[in-house]
Amino acid sequence: MTQVTVRRVEEKWVAKAKAIAAQKGVSMNTVLVEALARGLGEDGVLRKNGLETFAGDSPDDFGAEWEASMEGFNAIDSDLWK
Repeated sequence: MTQVTVRRVEEKWVAKAKAIAAQKGVSMNTVLVEALARGLGEDGVLRKNGLETFAGDSPDDFGAEWEASMEGFNAIDSDLWK
């Protein structure tokens, strides 16, 4: 482990970190280290943005109307590829 100095930290962030530390009964250092881990994606928690429900193929219940509306997206404009 190492120590670092962070400059230009917003006062409201420090106040919030202190409040969270007091609420949890831990040091402000613990709160900040946990926040860094979360922010850097090192806490092992998979984050989602809610858009995963829109990923993938269209459901079968959309039917022929859906497929017809998507037809134009399958066309390749050969002039764009010259």
